[in-house]
Amino acid sequence: MYRVYFDGNEGVEDGRCGLWLNKSVQDLAKIPGGPKEGMIVTIYMIGQIEAEATLAWCGDPWTAWTARVIEGTFRPSDETWD
Repeated sequence: MYRVYFDGNEGVEDGRCGLWLNKSVQDLAKIPGGPKEGMIVTIYMIGQIEAEATLAWCGDPWTAWTARVIEGTFRPSDETWD
């Protein structure tokens, strides 16, 4: 499963996580054939939390990918920046 960085402070009104930060965009670019609407990925915050989520495109005003967390999938993440 593909891993995409997110920051819990970035999101849209309906609760989706914003994936417009540089690290998120870099992770999305690593997906062969590119991200697709409804694709399931793991979103992660380094050293904090991660969860399974479905990708959704967010048009105006963000024009970026977002992630809707699949309920019950949050778990700790012990990943480091190194």
